[in-house]
Amino acid sequence: MLITEFTLDHPILRQTLRSNRETTVLHERSNAVDDDRVRILFWAEGGDLDAFESALSEDPTVTEPNRVTTIDDRRLYQVELSGEGLESSVYPMLVEVGGVNHEVAATHEGWEFKTSFPDRPSLERFHDYCRNHDIDIELHRVYGQQSTGDGGEFGLTDEQRAALRTAFEAGYFEIPRDASLEELGDHLDISANAASNRLRRGTKTLLKNTVCDENRRVASESDHRA
Repeated sequence: MLITEFTLDHPILRQTLRSNRETTVLHERSNAVDDDRVRILFWAEGGDLDAFESALSEDPTVTEPNRVTTIDDRRLYQVELSGEGLESSVYPMLVEVGGVNHEVAATHEGWEFKTSFPDRPSLERFHDYCRNHDIDIELHRVYGQQSTGDGGEFGLTDEQRAALRTAFEAGYFEIPRDASLEELGDHLDISANAASNRLRRGTKTLLKNTVCDENRRVASESDHRA
């Protein structure tokens, strides 16, 4: 059994979440009604939920939402995928390879998954499916029976390290910038949006495990005092 943590950049609820950046979607469950219908149940929390619901009603990747219940500052919605949302759904393939979602959440930055797979070949099938359907997938961690570790030095994935290195070498961090996100995306063979997300997550991981790491800071201060 492998436990994985990864991010998907696909269009489901992208329009709604980008216009409501303070709202988080917490996936409850998905059900295949039939071969052409996938139903999703999810919680929405944070931000202006009235504005979120209004945007959700206009989102082209889902049908008209049904608000199931409201508990405190959280709302439970049921929708069916439609159009590009249905076409880009990974749920059928996830079921086919025996994957099980443990945690799934989405913000304007993308969909974050914690999912188990029976073995490495099933994970590779799922990964190849996403790539072949132009769904950007970024693996953060793979652990369990066949652990690959914590993502290398500073916790960065290979994709995040490559993105940061490419951005640095291309002069993306210079003032003014010598390269655009579109140019970085071309270098990395991903979309500009995916490049932006990868840089943001890589930078966050790097900061978390260096300047914001309490243990590293204490060790460094001890070295200086010595």
